[in-house]
Amino acid sequence: MKKITIIFISALFTLTTSAFAAGLSAFDGGGMVGVKIGKGVLEADSKSYVAGGTTYAAENGTKNSDFGTIFAELNVNDTPISVGLEYVPFDADVSLNGDASGASANVGDYTTIYALAMHESGFYAKLGYSMAAIGTVKPNDGQTTINSNSDSLEGMVYGVGIQSKEMPFGLVWRAEYNYTEFDDISVTTTSNGSASVKKTAGADLSTFTLSLAKSF
Repeated sequence: MKKITIIFISALFTLTTSAFAAGLSAFDGGGMVGVKIGKGVLEADSKSYVAGGTTYAAENGTKNSDFGTIFAELNVNDTPISVGLEYVPFDADVSLNGDASGASANVGDYTTIYALAMHESGFYAKLGYSMAAIGTVKPNDGQTTINSNSDSLEGMVYGVGIQSKEMPFGLVWRAEYNYTEFDDISVTTTSNGSASVKKTAGADLSTFTLSLAKSF
């Protein structure tokens, strides 16, 4: 995931510098940098699985949390399109199988790459791709062994929002709603010498944020 982020930033830098050198920058429409704060609602569904001859039913749950992000955008010249990069400078420990989980993991480096189409009224639509790194999965008890696990959390992002007119000092504010549909992740475990069991879960994330940005 970090490699994808680095490649994206490098590509933007290369395109911008090369175009400026030619006098025809694709991004000479300016851009902005800003911060967001908001509320997120994560809805997760774990799939049913069989372990030791027992079938464990599928479960679902919801988690609400406040969060913050930083972001940067470049405007594509002579178009209402911008491309951006958003980063959450925090990480979190999550359970991989509900409250009775035998394992937990640290999730961090949550990054979103996106394109944004702005209408002259200030309303906009957003399409992107979110990625987060899943750290080493740790068992929560001495009876569970982690054999393998997903190392990333990824999914498409769909968003809508509204942006204010430019205020003094080049500041603008935004109100935005995003929906992220994550791909399934899994962890394979053994417990008390039993055969390995693969546990799979999916999740959707809904967020509402307010942001303040400085245009340039």
